[in-house]
Amino acid sequence: MTENRINIMDPQTPAPAAAAVSEKPQVEYASVTERFVALLIDYGVVFIPAQLLAGLVLKLLGPDAELWQIVALFGGINVLFILYETIFSCGDRVTLGKALVGIAVVKKDLSGPVSLPRAFMRAIGYYVSAALLMCGFLLAFFDDRHRALHDFFGGSVVVQIRQKTWLERTLVRLLGGVLLAAFAWTAYTQYFGGGSLLQEYYIRHAKEHLGKIALLEEAHRSRYGYYTNDLLRLSLLSGDPVQFQRDTQKILQPRGFKIGVKGDSYKISAVAKDAKKTPVYYSSGQ
Repeated sequence: MTENRINIMDPQTPAPAAAAVSEKPQVEYASVTERFVALLIDYGVVFIPAQLLAGLVLKLLGPDAELWQIVALFGGINVLFILYETIFSCGDRVTLGKALVGIAVVKKDLSGPVSLPRAFMRAIGYYVSAALLMCGFLLAFFDDRHRALHDFFGGSVVVQIRQKTWLERTLVRLLGGVLLAAFAWTAYTQYFGGGSLLQEYYIRHAKEHLGKIALLEEAHRSRYGYYTNDLLRLSLLSGDPVQFQRDTQKILQPRGFKIGVKGDSYKISAVAKDAKKTPVYYSSGQ
């Protein structure tokens, strides 16, 4: 009877057990473009309907809308986005944007989906990344697994969950470029272009306060026969001079306020407390 022996030192003779151990699943990490497209889709899913609703509420409130109401509305929208990202990034779930792009969030060791607490920390990480002038997102360009700052918060990576054709990859890249340009332009106009609702709030309230000062000017002329550039005298006519002074300091910049009186006319100039320090004016007969 002939014995069949395997020489383990022979490089031409494969060792079945060793070959099985060396085999590892091939994982393809999501590209930065794919992740950005998915994020903007998810952003739109939550923020577009919510902002339309918030705009309707603010329109109904009209000029009586207070700062805390604006903050509460947009704070609620951000809480909704955090819940959306948390719930659909843990377990075997994916957000709509990631489902359309074909990617998913998993643990950094690829052992399975992230837990609910980790998904929550990851969602909070979006805002930390944004607060750092978007630098947290830029980490994805330098990390070998395209991990952004919020991935480090959640102990996660984003991987491909289906194969894509060349056409699909090209369309995702083109869409990513268009959305990136649109996002950059929107961010610019909101932060530097004077289009934010918060900035409009400060300017509107500054103009309204100048209108109140103008009413006091008319009351002063009616009582004393002339206009005055003395804000203290005007505050005494308000009925609550201490509160009037507090409102003035709260709504207007300390520098830049001036009342110019010339005969039977006057002009009030001031600076609103918005980020751009917008000048506001009110003149007699306005």
